Amino acid sequence: MNMTTKTSTPSDLLDRRLAESRVTGAIDAAIGPRLAVTLRDQVARLKPKLAIEIGMANGISTLAILAGLPAGSRLISIDPYQDTDWGGEGRKLVAQCDRAADHAVVLEPDYLALPTLLRDGAQVDFAYIDGMHTFDYVALDAFFVDKLLPVGGVVAFNDCGFRSIHKFLKMFRSHRRYDEIDVGLTPDYRGQNPLVTALRRLTGRSNQDRYFRKLDRWEPPHNFFKPF
Repeated sequence: MNMTTKTSTPSDLLDRRLAESRVTGAIDAAIGPRLAVTLRDQVARLKPKLAIEIGMANGISTLAILAGLPAGSRLISIDPYQDTDWGGEGRKLVAQCDRAADHAVVLEPDYLALPTLLRDGAQVDFAYIDGMHTFDYVALDAFFVDKLLPVGGVVAFNDCGFRSIHKFLKMFRSHRRYDEIDVGLTPDYRGQNPLVTALRRLTGRSNQDRYFRKLDRWEPPHNFFKPF
């Protein structure tokens, strides 16, 4: 019998789901316990008034962010596949907690939702990018997040072991001014086989999330390019 009620806190719900995943492996396509706890702790430390996540899936990252949000703050999740590919699982999970009223889901692609937030004058203090993992989509997400973040705002990237994201972060660090934050995650180079693991270790392509704080509003000249 499911004893979860709507009075559950996001943190309680998160802890239960993570405990289930450790025993049964039931949480697929979700961030793992180590990353979820780190995400919750970093949001609690940063105290954003408005946070966004790109990619909601089954709602584990959503719970982690809500668990760290201070009272009165809001989270917007952008996921056009939430009610189709994911069957609304993330929304159902969030509906069970007492912070559901502080959460909104945007069922539009990132390339429509993010410009709308920018046009509407939103200021995002924290963003978690975990949507499409191709180079172009990650670049698009980061471009608009940079416009939405004030100086001092933080963006985090999931699945940094992907070649596309690892490569993008090299461009990001050379074409924008951000400082990487040490959030206490140890490198994780595990791959599908020993050769992949060795290559990841050699290139520094670690699986753990990476967090960056915006240093200033610098914009490159129109013809700027730096090898990455």
